[in-house]
Amino acid sequence: MRTLGLALYAEGRTDYYFLLPLLQRLCEDICLREARVDVDVSAVLGLDHPAALNDASREDRITEAARLAVGAWNILFVHADGAGNAAKIFREQVDPALQKLAAEFGRSTAGVPVVPVRETEAWVIVDGDALRSVLGATLSNPEMGLPNSMREAEREQDPKAVLEHACKVATQAGRRRKPVSASRYLNALGEQVSLEKLRGLEAFQSLEKDLREALTTLNVLR
Repeated sequence: MRTLGLALYAEGRTDYYFLLPLLQRLCEDICLREARVDVDVSAVLGLDHPAALNDASREDRITEAARLAVGAWNILFVHADGAGNAAKIFREQVDPALQKLAAEFGRSTAGVPVVPVRETEAWVIVDGDALRSVLGATLSNPEMGLPNSMREAEREQDPKAVLEHACKVATQAGRRRKPVSASRYLNALGEQVSLEKLRGLEAFQSLEKDLREALTTLNVLR
């Protein structure tokens, strides 16, 4: 049995809620089907940098956060929302950190980029069934204002607003007195959103490809 430690440095606080369980599930799914040996995949450790580095470059903040948790992780996911230009965001906000992590920690660890085309919430709204399950709703995708297809979800200009609207409509239909913020449900959605549906999204395909490459580098996959 091999233990695989995972960690995440995300852009925003709510991104951790959704991504921590999702990334663990993805890694477990890949390892279950393709690993050389049985792998015990850790819960994903959320990293943060010391407040003293708030004004430092992002790559320095990430590297210091990784250094403080050294020994607890083999793979570090580095997240940034693509804001409609994922290639530019990767180049400016993610790749410098990946390069610095590689120089600092060598081939015994690996960095993996997590860059949705626009926002992480686009990955949430791709699965209406998971939303209905978590929200306790019976409304259809159109009734909740969800996109009609995976492609539309990835191209959605404001996925956060779409998710908030879906939660508002669903909770009101359930006769709650007040609408509840979507952030309350993100952790449960990260545990339930369909990996197969996410695999229809270009950005998620890139994440899975990079994760497989990292697992191969670490001699986890065949």
